[in-house]
Amino acid sequence: MTTLSSNSVLRKTAGITLSKPVQVTLYMLLSSLVIWTVFFSTYPAAHSTTHSLRHHTLGVACH
Repeated sequence: MTTLSSNSVLRKTAGITLSKPVQVTLYMLLSSLVIWTVFFSTYPAAHSTTHSLRHHTLGVACH
């Protein structure tokens, strides 16, 4: 009975597990959301740091 139940659990887990392309897509979307949120934050400490970083590394003029 243990073998039957462990096979059942493995099948359910395999069915739930996301494929690599889906995992990569979700990771990229989450990473992009975090970066976008930090770069355009109105929180003074985060904004000042990323604002300076943008100017020094990307050469972006925004004012």
